[in-house]
Amino acid sequence: MAGKHFVITGKSGVGKSMVAANLGAALAEAGHRVLLIGYDNHRSSARNLSGGNNFARLPGWPQGDDTPLYARGYRGALCLEAGTTVTAGKEAAEVALAAHPLVAAYQPEYVLHDLPWEPGPGFRLPAGVDGGGVVLAVTSADRCSLHVLNGLFAWLNTVAAADTRLGGVVANNLSGPLHEAIVSDFAGQTGASVTAALPHSIMVSVSDFYSQTLLQSAPFSHVSYAYRKLARTLTEGGAQRRPRPLEEDALKRWATNWGDIIAELETGVVHGGLGI
Repeated sequence: MAGKHFVITGKSGVGKSMVAANLGAALAEAGHRVLLIGYDNHRSSARNLSGGNNFARLPGWPQGDDTPLYARGYRGALCLEAGTTVTAGKEAAEVALAAHPLVAAYQPEYVLHDLPWEPGPGFRLPAGVDGGGVVLAVTSADRCSLHVLNGLFAWLNTVAAADTRLGGVVANNLSGPLHEAIVSDFAGQTGASVTAALPHSIMVSVSDFYSQTLLQSAPFSHVSYAYRKLARTLTEGGAQRRPRPLEEDALKRWATNWGDIIAELETGVVHGGLGI
């Protein structure tokens, strides 16, 4: 499958699908041909980029519960829902999906893969990701999300990831400067770069209820402009250093240190028992 591939991953629940849909919208708005492939067994990840349009079964695919679905979406983007096509033992189906005539005729410039599986020792990229692709790591500021991010950095330093590069870290749904500082510090400790810091916005939930992207339902939102900036940054394709994961003990010390900082800010009692 031609085009530049962005693989969007991270811990479940950090908003990967919302990031994928809005990044796709920003790229499409900029005039690019965008293909978003969702790998959600509930067939929901491309719903927002489709703008609520009805999905149809992929033509020419063997009929059954696993038949991928497609729809045209915001600014002409092509949305595919692979569903259970990519479950264990179906790599041949992934290859067939990537080579489907509908995809070939569309000739996407950018292909966004919204992965449901989390990074870990057995992490893999979807079949059809040419040249290893570019991984975009989505995280929140909570410890579990950053622990998963650390696991992704470990995978990026394996032979399996030799042809894969990191496009950066997307810090999502941040509630304020403290959360942004936590993610920035973790990125600094590991040598990663925060490509985008997306603040919490109630309009993200509103757009989700509308089955739209934020750029469609709230085009002048400050978060919509943040997605447009992210799209420009990724299309410019600046080189990113390969991050170094923290060892388990170092990760624990880092987390404990931030726990102390947050507790001091919340209670007004600094470490050692002195009051502020």
